[in-house]
Amino acid sequence: MDSKLYLTISAIILLLYGIGFAAIPADVVALYGVPPQPHVLMTDRFFGSTLLSVGVINWFARDFADWGAVRAVLIGGVVGYGISTVVLIWSTIQGLLNSLAWGSTIVNVLLVLGALYFLFTGSRKPA
Repeated sequence: MDSKLYLTISAIILLLYGIGFAAIPADVVALYGVPPQPHVLMTDRFFGSTLLSVGVINWFARDFADWGAVRAVLIGGVVGYGISTVVLIWSTIQGLLNSLAWGSTIVNVLLVLGALYFLFTGSRKPA
């Protein structure tokens, strides 16, 4: 796998989650056992819009020829996915989210590991 495939996969994951949280937040939060209160839905729409923007960044970054630009996107991913992982673990342990959140935690951990792999190996196979 090269960084282009990683960025493509991460973009698709982020776009799917982002569409869900932005367009149908009540349905998505219900899956995680969160009551669909108006302030929660508003926050989830903001969260969804952020996921959409990062997904679009990853989508376009996959075609960057400049390793420095790709590296910046990967570093941002490590920070964002890493913090999300900590928040998901804490929220699940505290009982704020149901056990479905462990699946999202695994997705975040895999995204962190993928970004770290390409940062440490400097992998960018030529097109």
